[in-house]
Amino acid sequence: MSHLLKEQMDSHRNPWPVVFLMACVVLLAGGLLLPESATAQESTLTQAPSSLPASAEPDTVRSNIWLTEALMAEIAASSTRVLPGPGSAIQLIQEQFTVEDDLYAGAVVRVLGGMGYDVYLGSDDPAQQAAVDCFYSYSVHGVELAYPQVGRTLGLWRRWIDRELQVTVQVKVTMANSGRLLLNDRIQRSFSDRVPDDAFDRVDSDLYLFSTAETSESGWKGRMEEIVVLGTLAGLVAVYFANTGE
Repeated sequence: MSHLLKEQMDSHRNPWPVVFLMACVVLLAGGLLLPESATAQESTLTQAPSSLPASAEPDTVRSNIWLTEALMAEIAASSTRVLPGPGSAIQLIQEQFTVEDDLYAGAVVRVLGGMGYDVYLGSDDPAQQAAVDCFYSYSVHGVELAYPQVGRTLGLWRRWIDRELQVTVQVKVTMANSGRLLLNDRIQRSFSDRVPDDAFDRVDSDLYLFSTAETSESGWKGRMEEIVVLGTLAGLVAVYFANTGE
């Protein structure tokens, strides 16, 4: 009797179920937790464009609208290589009237004005427009925002969201007096970084259609992955208690 009681007590003290449970949890966490390099990327985000609307601190989380304007400013700056020297008069010609094109117009005015050019809009006084040196036509072909990947701890707690933003603008520059074509290019600029979860609400904005997007896990596949992880953890816990409760 005492020998049987000793075997039962030893079985209750058997550490292997606990070891098995902990090993499974560690392996599962190892596959879902961020690697060290990705963790470091949370605290030091990829260097953002500093063109517009103002210089930001290195660790500042930039909103989608801020980044859109900054990328547009970089596109505007890259197109100035064909313009006459500062002091020349440039007339902007907006090919289409969308929110994106309005934002680009503001970026061009700030960039060219800051470089010393005289910039005129299509609505300015015709007498002033008659003296322009160049026509600057533009059309925004796309502002594409995506959140391609989401990182979670144990498949439950969201830690970060990858962000990708791309702006494409068609720019055409001609001399006003001769009609000579100086530039006719589709210019594209892009930016990507990793946004910490607690900053996501300050990044994503529903002000414009292009300033918000669905995260990659918003569909049924992402939800099924979370359910599988939860089911695995629940099964491990059940196995542990089944082995220790007998």
